[in-house]
Amino acid sequence: MSSDSLSYYHHKKDQYYHGVNPVIVSRIHEEWTSILDIGCGTGQLGKVLKQQGRAIYGIEAFEDAAKQAEQTLDHVLCGNIEQMALPYRDEQFDCMIFGDVLEHLLDPWAALKKVKPFLKKEGVILASIPNIGHISTVLELLAGKFSYTDEGLMDQTHLRFFTLHEIHALFHSAGFHIRELETIHVQHPSYEAVMNDLHELLVKHGIRFDFNEAATAYQYVVEAVQFNG
Repeated sequence: MSSDSLSYYHHKKDQYYHGVNPVIVSRIHEEWTSILDIGCGTGQLGKVLKQQGRAIYGIEAFEDAAKQAEQTLDHVLCGNIEQMALPYRDEQFDCMIFGDVLEHLLDPWAALKKVKPFLKKEGVILASIPNIGHISTVLELLAGKFSYTDEGLMDQTHLRFFTLHEIHALFHSAGFHIRELETIHVQHPSYEAVMNDLHELLVKHGIRFDFNEAATAYQYVVEAVQFNG
């Protein structure tokens, strides 16, 4: 990530770095005692997890946030995970967290492969990833727009965009399969009529039958594990 790219992050609101995703917290297993939080922000998620007696390591590209995280976590690296050498031991971690991070990377496929040696064989990648197929972006595309915003699905710092199909492909390419999936739905009554019309059209032409489910998915939270053997 270049200094020009980082300039976008300087203008983000403080909660971007301080937020704790409750779905991520709820999915941390008791037996996961060594965790790497990639994109740890100011360490607020790690702080919650450390209160439960875990060793929490972090990686954060934004220097000010990393300095705050250092005061809470056991170890913090400041820099771009795609460019830095990682100093960890083989199979050190029970879990690695990518909380709304993979979409910000130039090559998330390579990033997953890069961290894999440091994950225990039975370890888990826990990731939250926005769905570009949400009805709000579908309607924008149908209107001929692809407008970036300061946050949300069209955050200007997003470099990659995923649907559920592409999320499965992303992890598969790195030697993982998705063991569990949780869908965070965001739906508004104003979308219902156009969604019903689009659903009928897609079914008529044999394109897809699960449109309403996919179009209300705002974010996917996945637990991915390595292929056996």
